Amino acid sequence: MASLESLQVRSKKDEVLFREFSFTLNSSSTETSWQSLDFLFWEEPGYHGPDLLNAPDDVRIFQLDKDKASKEITPGSLGSSKAWEFLLQTLRASASGAKCAVKLIVPLHSGYIVRSDIIPLRFRDSEYVESALSFAEPLQTYSGEKVAISSPLDLTTCFAAAAGGLILRRGSTRVSDAEHQTLFRIVESDLENRLSFPWIQPGTPRRRTLALVDANSSHPEDGLGFYRAARELGINVVVLENSGHWLEDPAQAQWREAFIPTRLTNPPEEDVGDHILASIRAYGKPVDGIVTFADSFWYYIARIAHEIGVETAPPDSMRIATNKFLTSKYVGHEAYSASSIDEALKIAKEVELPYPLIVKPCDGWSSEGVTRVESPDALPAAIKSIDTSRHGTQFVMERYCDGPEVDVNLVLLDGQVLFAEICDDLPKSADINGRTVGSLTNFHELYSVYPSALPPQELDLLINSFVGTLLKLGIRNGVMHLEGRVENSSMEYREQNGMLDLQPRAPQATRPESSAWLIEINPRPLGMTGSHIIESTYGIDYWGLALVLGVGDKDRARALSQPYRCGPQYTCIMVFIPADFPPSSQGIFDTDDICADLVARRPDLAKHISRCATLVKRGQKVAHPTTGRHTFLAYFNVFSRAGRLEALDLARQIREEVRYSFL
Repeated sequence: MASLESLQVRSKKDEVLFREFSFTLNSSSTETSWQSLDFLFWEEPGYHGPDLLNAPDDVRIFQLDKDKASKEITPGSLGSSKAWEFLLQTLRASASGAKCAVKLIVPLHSGYIVRSDIIPLRFRDSEYVESALSFAEPLQTYSGEKVAISSPLDLTTCFAAAAGGLILRRGSTRVSDAEHQTLFRIVESDLENRLSFPWIQPGTPRRRTLALVDANSSHPEDGLGFYRAARELGINVVVLENSGHWLEDPAQAQWREAFIPTRLTNPPEEDVGDHILASIRAYGKPVDGIVTFADSFWYYIARIAHEIGVETAPPDSMRIATNKFLTSKYVGHEAYSASSIDEALKIAKEVELPYPLIVKPCDGWSSEGVTRVESPDALPAAIKSIDTSRHGTQFVMERYCDGPEVDVNLVLLDGQVLFAEICDDLPKSADINGRTVGSLTNFHELYSVYPSALPPQELDLLINSFVGTLLKLGIRNGVMHLEGRVENSSMEYREQNGMLDLQPRAPQATRPESSAWLIEINPRPLGMTGSHIIESTYGIDYWGLALVLGVGDKDRARALSQPYRCGPQYTCIMVFIPADFPPSSQGIFDTDDICADLVARRPDLAKHISRCATLVKRGQKVAHPTTGRHTFLAYFNVFSRAGRLEALDLARQIREEVRYSFL
């Protein structure tokens, strides 16, 4: 252990004002991939002046030697402004004599960091870490050399070599040295769980460029996660979008390499591929890939991809994958397509439609316009509920499968599954034997539970079946979001102790064999808010993977698709709060922040919330679900380390505690 060292924090404006801190290197340990430097910091008593650390522009920091000679510490000497901010954060946490435990992580492989924020990304919701901060810049390289421990210890050498730092969580103000030693050991074990993958890549990095068709966010507050991931990965994004989008504003240039005004309509016009190709050529520089997260554009992109020198799945395959009628027919469902009520009634006269059946738009999203139809009399109303301005006129009619519904998310590279996970979509608003929730009569999401509770053989059945369909279509790369059910599952939803969850079915001597029922294919990650739950539960960012796969960066794709070594860190439930109000209401949202209100009223629940957001603002006009448009008011990602039962109970409490009103 190194000797006791001292820091002095001085005011630039008043040199008489200063605070003194002590620190010591508690231990240094090395793994194959990193060196851990464990520090304890604390403030020496006696200072009663203004809080210098909360005025960073007025702060100078010096390391003192035993003769009280000083060496100034600056952002440059620490290696980055991020490391400087971490040091300030550490000193703030060391106030009033309470010791603050800090771990610096020094890479021991030479090469470049897989993404600059990988350390805080992998430590989200760690129960042992109060704060995780990256010191790295995108594509930053490291020598892989271990920090030599000497006395006196040069703090700047340690910080400059580190890729990031952790401030460890303490249960009380006073923690003994023995307890700190235990905490350091626990966190080191957690490091092995979270960082045992090649997060330093060998070689020299190359910046790549990705063309994005459809900007994927209507407002700077909505959907910036993709652009943040691109920045952390060192990938340039060229945005192809209609003129007037907020990303065209020069003030937003930090989020994209270029903005190319491009005529895009949804549903797409037949010549949209020509517009996309013209925009790529207008950009005038090579691109390493092209993607979209608006499914309806994929067919047109695939048609022109070869002309810009990039690869996609075959155009006909993308047409099938992004059209729900064609998908259903491809996998062998008895499905019928129509574009009007008259066409649907004509089909109903010619064939015996199986009731209950599902009516849904062929080009739909967010379960909009999806209706369970119990009888022929209800068919016209179901068709009228489709918002044709958003989803076009074509819709599909097919048999309703009553097995447990799931989301199956896959990461594919050259036809191999790099990562797969499945969540349970608890029965939706019109799913439980035709019963409704509130006034909702359609398929509005309510809860998604990660990971699934289906038995392993049914999980394997789903993955093998759905991957087989994708490969047969010629779709071999990308992050895929598929929705499906298990027909004749060994599990069913039943209410027990006031909670609805999967329970084993009663044994049946003649129960048919289980099979995978594909509902739809989405050749993209699930929505941004939905992907957050994967990031915190498994340590994997689907949008970051979509970026590196989009530019053909196979090495980083393999690295970033590796989950925590010990599996999901908890059970997590996404609790959707859909808009629900009387149709006679004006539909004007009359509440402030739903999430902030709940967190303030129920701090006991707040500690189980990983992320949450209110998605509408006071005074905003909200469409009623009966208009065919779904609006989520808010969502909460709720977790439990104790297991699924506690998570379900927490999710129930949060839904009950949500408060909002409409005019």
